[in-house]
Amino acid sequence: MSGQRGFTIIESLVALAVLAITVVALYEAIGTSFRTFDRAAKIEEAVLIAQSQLDRVVALRRLPDVRQGTVDDTAFAWQLSVVSAANARLATLRLTVTWPDRAEGIAIERLVLLEAAS
Repeated sequence: MSGQRGFTIIESLVALAVLAITVVALYEAIGTSFRTFDRAAKIEEAVLIAQSQLDRVVALRRLPDVRQGTVDDTAFAWQLSVVSAANARLATLRLTVTWPDRAEGIAIERLVLLEAAS
């Protein structure tokens, strides 16, 4: 028996344990990256919604009657507020977008030139 070569059962078990630890660590890293990617995608979508709503105000050049709402077929909600108004035409607007996974949401501010009130 002294001429036979191979792994002992202890060496095999140690190799299997090292492999199992490596696979678990890799699995956790992949799961974390998917969660991070999902969060980044939601933030990007919220920013696009906020920019779109603010672009609508800029295009209309007046404050809309409806200053809050939801986005169709999504969990996103938006709210438009006037942060400051230097005069009747120049205003800083803040548009906040929230969704259930993130309590504070994101906010974008923009300085807007509005039409004179008639």
